[in-house]
Amino acid sequence: MKTKWRGIKTTSRAINEIQAKTIINRLGQKSISLPRITDDKRWAGYPGIAGVARKIAKLIPNCLTYVEPFAGTAKVFQELAKRNDVSIGQVVLNDKSRFIYNWLKREFGYDVYVTREDFVKCIKRLDSNKTFYLIDQAWFKSYYDQKFSCFDRESVKAYDEEVLDLCNHLKGKFIITTRKENKRMLNSGFHNKLIKSEYVVSGKYPRVLITTNLELRKK
Repeated sequence: MKTKWRGIKTTSRAINEIQAKTIINRLGQKSISLPRITDDKRWAGYPGIAGVARKIAKLIPNCLTYVEPFAGTAKVFQELAKRNDVSIGQVVLNDKSRFIYNWLKREFGYDVYVTREDFVKCIKRLDSNKTFYLIDQAWFKSYYDQKFSCFDRESVKAYDEEVLDLCNHLKGKFIITTRKENKRMLNSGFHNKLIKSEYVVSGKYPRVLITTNLELRKK
């Protein structure tokens, strides 16, 4: 009986790790293709963000500076760039991972600023009442257990706490994206909303929690 292919083809050979291969995903977004080395050793990317990127991009208001302190493959920026009803000044895509930084420079560096600094420095340096932040910090530590990733805090909790402390003092507006069960975000005092993915993963439409200081419309 022929089995269905469900995801990335497995290989024992390490390929595409030094020079990432750019692909176009099912939503027309640029992404990175890297092979699974073993079932528990692979680049998992940023779960859920691709499927909700278009919906999140629609929430972003006019701003003088748009910043992604944990840019990754910058899915929300890619969807934001497709909008013609919003005014965005400079764009800053920041990622501490040298691997991701080089990929961002190659794919988007021609018309945006790409930086490689700690997210705290990035956020503080660019803060103003005309700045907007899309903050997609680490969801699970195990996803970053690869040489091309960067996880430089003790835990996901440490990331969450630092992000929330920064957001409590920001002049600018922000959206934080995390897993739907994140109690630190749910209890943060900011507005929370679940966003459903546009495509199915493992038989379900994943939902992502956004936490923001924007006023969200109620259905």
